[in-house]
Amino acid sequence: MRSKNPRRPRDPNSKHSTHQIRQQKQAKKDGYLQWGYLRHQYSGDELRSIRKTFQIWKKRLVKVMSSPQSFRPWKEKAAWLIEHETVASMRSAWQEELDEKTRKEEWPLVMLSTMCTSPEKVSAVLEATLSPWPPGYAINDVLLFIARHLRLCKITNIRERTVRAEETIEFLNRLITGSPRGHIPFSQRVFGLFAKALPGDQAHELYTLLQKHEFKLHANTLIQFASKLAGYPAHKGTAFEILQGLSDTGADLSEARPSSVITSLLHCKEPEEVGGNHQQNYSFNVKDALQSFIERGFTLNVVTSTAFLDTLCQSGKVEEAIRLALLFSESGVHLDTKAWATVFRGAKSSLQVGNIAKALDVAKVANVPIVDVLNNALHSAFYFAEIERREKGRLKPFGSALFGTLLRIYAKKFDLEPLQWWLPDSLPLFLAQDAGTGQQQQALIPEDDANRSRWDFEATIIPFIDQLFGAGNDAKLKPSLTTIAIMLRAYIRSLQQPYDLMTYYNFYKSRLEDQGNDPSLASASRLIKNQGSLVHDTVILAMTEHPELSRAALEVFGDMLRDQLRTSATTSAKSHLESEGLVTKSQIHPAPTPLTFSVLLRGLMNGRHRMLAEQVLQIMREHGIEHNIVTWNTLIKGYASLQDVDKTVGALQDMEAAGLKPNMNTFKAFTKLKDQARALKKMEDMIDDNQRKIAGELCEAPSDWRHEMSTWKV
Repeated sequence: MRSKNPRRPRDPNSKHSTHQIRQQKQAKKDGYLQWGYLRHQYSGDELRSIRKTFQIWKKRLVKVMSSPQSFRPWKEKAAWLIEHETVASMRSAWQEELDEKTRKEEWPLVMLSTMCTSPEKVSAVLEATLSPWPPGYAINDVLLFIARHLRLCKITNIRERTVRAEETIEFLNRLITGSPRGHIPFSQRVFGLFAKALPGDQAHELYTLLQKHEFKLHANTLIQFASKLAGYPAHKGTAFEILQGLSDTGADLSEARPSSVITSLLHCKEPEEVGGNHQQNYSFNVKDALQSFIERGFTLNVVTSTAFLDTLCQSGKVEEAIRLALLFSESGVHLDTKAWATVFRGAKSSLQVGNIAKALDVAKVANVPIVDVLNNALHSAFYFAEIERREKGRLKPFGSALFGTLLRIYAKKFDLEPLQWWLPDSLPLFLAQDAGTGQQQQALIPEDDANRSRWDFEATIIPFIDQLFGAGNDAKLKPSLTTIAIMLRAYIRSLQQPYDLMTYYNFYKSRLEDQGNDPSLASASRLIKNQGSLVHDTVILAMTEHPELSRAALEVFGDMLRDQLRTSATTSAKSHLESEGLVTKSQIHPAPTPLTFSVLLRGLMNGRHRMLAEQVLQIMREHGIEHNIVTWNTLIKGYASLQDVDKTVGALQDMEAAGLKPNMNTFKAFTKLKDQARALKKMEDMIDDNQRKIAGELCEAPSDWRHEMSTWKV
């Protein structure tokens, strides 16, 4: 029997080579089109001269694009120019040191040299060397290079990213408006790549600029703009108009790319900016848009349906979302688990048991696995309890009410053994305590809590969930990792005494260290992989509610941080994987997430441990973790609660410097400050100082902040 030829090993560079080949083919096509444009503009000797210059430029450009690091005699041609820091100084050097004829001759090599040695300065060099105007085709090629290298997403600081984007759009504006009409044969790829690379606001500016100057955009270019703008609430109206225009010219909106844009367009998040619901200021209505698309022949799919349902839920229209989900299903849309989870999340957030009951009808048509349905039902009880606890404050702890109640419900459908492995208490004994007290068991109240006042959630969501778990046969199901995590969080939130919290965390930590040899149990590696930091965050939250456990919460955080550093240090070494192949044995604790930091900071601030909170902030900076809006609001609320005007204002200014705008939670945090007039005056003084430093130029961000501040004077 003849053996098969061994499979040729895959070349790791093949993907890169394929990309280069594709770029070279596209460059050849662009060159053909550019030359077709040029040969109709010139004739005779002038055409022959231009053709020679054109061919030399193209050959050199291809070499630069394929191997920029290779040696070339002209590679350092731009060194004398790029040593200047600003466009103005480059322009002065360019015009003062070279006469016009020399500038015209030197420009191609100077630009190619910059591409090789300093790609980040290509934009500045191009803007500085536009006198005399270089060949239009070459400018277009340079713009393609700039667009490909405009990787704004790699700039972590929001403010720096915004400034860079603004500089880019201002440069494009000057180039489009200042160049001789028809001199630059802008290719569609230039516009498409910039639309993809720029943030939404700047992409919208570019689109408006092109419309103003009557550039004809190809359908693919328009889709690129629509794709970017659809993700920004302020520009969804423009994206909608683009899609309508494409449909009017014969485009099939049900094709992959338009359909993807429609999904993004229909997915809206409720804004939380100061001054009310800003959605009213946007000329875009989700329901009207969907109706328009369907009238134009768009075929609704599950992804688009889910996005639309999520938008309705986030805007508080849960009943309508449930009704439409059932209608979509009747119309032939095959709803999946994600669609149902979206609807159920909205029903849960409404805190209405009736909506949760109706959402179960969606689970039936979406064929959701029974364990997923039960998990979401359990979590809705946990969610109701947490919201009620938050609204009533910490003066009224759960006691064992939450966990005891959920355990009795859990035991009706799920096997106890996987959960027992994670808990020190005997679950059968816990359940047997009330076996002889039918009335108490019927009320789902543990015996030791029978005389206490009841929580609202026990009379609303609990009876419904209990009835749901009691339906069907008595066969026990295997709980998923999500089931285990919900029950662990309920157990942790039911621990009232600091000692009990400390004791349980030590037990939980020992379980994490024991990877678990029984595959039927939820081993630590699988739990951490599946649930991340959720259980650890709950432990930290519970501990920070006790002032004496603030340092214990920091120790939990330290366990997470040390394990992350240890795991990161050994990633390059050979590590032993468990038979499940999910997480190395060296990883015991999950890495801290931005939520972990926010929970810890909020707890420390509420406990008036400002110095400890600032140490956590320093750790975030050292590890390159950028503050999000939640982190900033936590700090502002903490400082304001401590009546520290300087720190409150400083946090607001740092938040502005990071490129973030205040939302309603920022306003609520600021109102904790008693001397608001002094804080506002201090902020205005700082804004005025910043404006003076900009030499009279009005900075856009401070202007926005001054407007926001005017709404804070209550």
